[in-house]
Amino acid sequence: MPPGNSSHKVSVAARLLASIDLIDASQACALLCIETDDPEGAMRAMACDGALITLVQGGEIRLPLFQFDTENGRVFSVVRDILNLRPASLSNLRLYYWLTRAHVDFGCAPAHRFGHDDAAILAAFRRYIEPDHHG
Repeated sequence: MPPGNSSHKVSVAARLLASIDLIDASQACALLCIETDDPEGAMRAMACDGALITLVQGGEIRLPLFQFDTENGRVFSVVRDILNLRPASLSNLRLYYWLTRAHVDFGCAPAHRFGHDDAAILAAFRRYIEPDHHG
């Protein structure tokens, strides 16, 4: 099958998502100490505000666990910074991929360094999204 085939894209996306610890909206609300009758609505609102990364899987919101500072009950501030820099052409799936794969600057995935190397993560992300200039 050619790389542009939609079933190929689905299988790549499914494999990538299977490699990420995802939580549902109710679990995210519990981590953030948000009491609500509409956890999905609360997470959608935060995503619209550029405060966290979401994905819709099986018709429901899923959130990568790596973006949560579980010890302090908050979303790492670097997530908002990354989302503010992210070009519209960069899909959530590509963003997940970049955040969860080993990076030469860190010797691990950038997401593993959230809260420790935030400035370096932002610098690496800027390099990643900067268009190539030739000539």
